[in-house]
Amino acid sequence: MDEIDKRILYLLFKDGRMAQRKLAEELGLTPPTLSYRLKKLEDDGILRGFTLFINPSFLSMYFGFAAFINQRDYDSDWIFLKFKCVEWLNVYGVTGRSLRELDERIGKMSDVLGETRLKYIPEQVPIEVKPLDISILNALSKNPRASESEISQETGIPSKTVSKRLRILSKRGTFSVFPLIDVAKSGLIMFSMFSRELKRVTGPLEQCTIFRITDGRAGINVCLVENMLQTRNYVNSARFQDPDAEVMIIYDYYLDSDLLEVTGN
Repeated sequence: MDEIDKRILYLLFKDGRMAQRKLAEELGLTPPTLSYRLKKLEDDGILRGFTLFINPSFLSMYFGFAAFINQRDYDSDWIFLKFKCVEWLNVYGVTGRSLRELDERIGKMSDVLGETRLKYIPEQVPIEVKPLDISILNALSKNPRASESEISQETGIPSKTVSKRLRILSKRGTFSVFPLIDVAKSGLIMFSMFSRELKRVTGPLEQCTIFRITDGRAGINVCLVENMLQTRNYVNSARFQDPDAEVMIIYDYYLDSDLLEVTGN
């Protein structure tokens, strides 16, 4: 891993569907050189593939976050996100068809994992996605980096329509495509900040942000940086704006790409 490899992974976190030609241009590399580096990252077990993340609200579901001491782990098809943190905590993203069900599921987790150290359920209004968009997202879940033409062939939807709907859905925050990496092998530092006033920390963290989910006020912001010094600088800048923000270093993560199946769509 060198600085270029780290930059490749960072850019893929910013836009997991960035075309290789554009990625090569961003890095000042020739396409063959980029292909070689991507293959090397895969062969070394650093880049393990890509996954489609869908905001649960856009699948008519409620979601919340809960953190527990990580002496044990918990798995379920209604857990859509998991961050394993150095600070003896695991942070889970949990879905439910109602706020009551969501609360009950976090309660089930507490029965196994103990008392929640952090619990946050954003204000939200679930939205029903159009059948056309569900078809496109289903195709994308099979191959998160598929081109518009490949999705068109898979779904029978005109390529121009696919391109337009993907732009709209991406802008709305309906979905994102993320690389799956071995954080420890990459040498990168991944950290999260929970804030009740997320807008106060988004400015200082904008340059390092790879993932954000919010209700418009509170939320979670995940950053990827090259070293611990950068981590300290970003955290200090953000905490100057929000001293109460919670910070955790992430050593492994999980994002569920099967939410479409869980919802029955």
